[in-house]
Amino acid sequence: MARAVVTLVRWDSSTGVPPQRDAIVRACEAGLDLFLATAREARPATQEELRRVAQLGILQARSSQSVEPILAAYRMAARVAWDEILRAWRGHSEATPEAIMLVANYVFAALDQVAAEVTKTYLHAREQHMQRGTRAHARLFHALISDNFDTELELQRQALAINTPLIATGYVAVVCKLVMGNRDGERGGQALSEVTESLELRRGTLTLATDPSTLVVLWPAETLADAESARQFVAQLQDQVEQRAGQLGARVRAGIGGYHPGLHGVSRSYLEAQQAFEAGRKLRPDSVAHRHDDVIPHLVLAQNPLLAERFVTHSLGRLTDPKVRNREQLLETLEAYLAKGSVKDAAGALGLHRHTVLYRLEKLKELLGGDLDVPATRLRLQLALDLRKLL
Repeated sequence: MARAVVTLVRWDSSTGVPPQRDAIVRACEAGLDLFLATAREARPATQEELRRVAQLGILQARSSQSVEPILAAYRMAARVAWDEILRAWRGHSEATPEAIMLVANYVFAALDQVAAEVTKTYLHAREQHMQRGTRAHARLFHALISDNFDTELELQRQALAINTPLIATGYVAVVCKLVMGNRDGERGGQALSEVTESLELRRGTLTLATDPSTLVVLWPAETLADAESARQFVAQLQDQVEQRAGQLGARVRAGIGGYHPGLHGVSRSYLEAQQAFEAGRKLRPDSVAHRHDDVIPHLVLAQNPLLAERFVTHSLGRLTDPKVRNREQLLETLEAYLAKGSVKDAAGALGLHRHTVLYRLEKLKELLGGDLDVPATRLRLQLALDLRKLL
């Protein structure tokens, strides 16, 4: 009878991906047995019977499919069982309307019990399955960024076990935080993770909120040029955050590591992304993306604080003396002039009159003892100003 149901009743795939034919047969058989037994013996379903029919809910949960196809199968079974009961009673002397109504109550009360038990079992199994999958994904992710695995083949096997194929050519690491005003958002990692799910990511992209405030993205890469596509991803993420934040003024700050081939290169890219993030936060606090390649000179010099401090003192000269009048204003003007390249643009950035900027530049030339328009001088001064923020 159950196989006849599967064959004759057309499955409605709008309720979810249908289980395999054998699974539907088992569901119909279990449902038919239960519904006919409750009607024949005039009793509610037992816990053991409900436990048996609920097992298919567990199978659906473990295969990450909807529970609705199983519930639909049991509804079909209840309908077939009721049709069989009516057919058997046709012409029977005791088949009064009252008796038929009583039997119907047992059948459809059992259907309600089945639906409730299957759904409860499914949800419990689904939660456990998702938790196991989440923990396994986190372990895989941490193994990659910490280089805590023996062979790439071993890691690939772990990834396949949780249906997460890895890109053997490697990844570019991106460390992201949500910035609210001048501070990192305490729960920004999870918020950014949810925003990332709405974006069209490159196949094989891995994401994880490694702590409440930080989202780490491993961007699939094959060449050095893919570091640029990672920066484009950060720009898309920033656009989405701006749209969703509205008047809150939230934005993204990200550090992007370099590309190092193979899965063993991911940990190095991750370390570089962290370094780029921290350096960029101090050097260009208003910027969104900070690439490790762009801050390498600063990081190299900053590793030797004594040497870096000597370079800053030599380059900025008397501007390092706190006793110099209006020193902070002069430093601010120097940085704006070096960044913008012209008096007009520097004045606009500072919100000052052009003549005020010209006056300050003359004072800077006097203190620094050189021409601020010489390219080598500009480069040296810019580097000194940047190092001053890192020390």
